[in-house]
Amino acid sequence: MSFDESKYRAGYSMGVGGVVLCGEKVLLARRALGNAGDWTIPGGYVEHNESIEAAVQREVFEETGVKAEVEGLVAVRNRVTPAENGAYFIFLLHANAEAVKVDGFEIDQAGFFSFAEIQLLERLQPLSRIVVTKVLQAQIQVLRFHPHPKYARDEYLLLT
Repeated sequence: MSFDESKYRAGYSMGVGGVVLCGEKVLLARRALGNAGDWTIPGGYVEHNESIEAAVQREVFEETGVKAEVEGLVAVRNRVTPAENGAYFIFLLHANAEAVKVDGFEIDQAGFFSFAEIQLLERLQPLSRIVVTKVLQAQIQVLRFHPHPKYARDEYLLLT
C-alpha cells in the first residue's frame, strides 16, 4: 500500500484572527462582505509563503490600518464542513494607538471598544465574543513564541 500525500494538500484552510488590545480596549471590525454588518476580530487567511505570526499582523493592518505586535496564541478553532477542514489561530496583539483606517472593502467600520461597550454590540460574532471576553477578563493562557536554534522565526514557530 502506498501513501498518497496529495489528499492532504487540498480541502484545507488556515486562518488567523487578532485580539488587539490598546490599554483596556479591544479592536473590533465590522464586516462589509459575507456576514455584512457583523462585528468581529480582524483576521483572514494565511498566504502560502508566510508564517501565522506574519499573517495575523498583515490581516490586522490591511483591514484596520492598525500596527500591532504579537504577544502569543490564545485560541484555536477547528471547523469541519463537507468542503474543507479549517484551522483558525487566534492571537493576542498589542497596539500603541487607537487610530484606525478601514480598508473600505472587507471592513466598513472599526474601532477600539471597552468591555462595557462590547456587551452592547448585538451583532458581535459568537467566536469573537467568547475570545474577547476571556481576554478582557484575564481568563486565558497565552502561548508565547520560542526561537528554534536552527531556524529563522519566519520559517519555524514554536509556541509553548
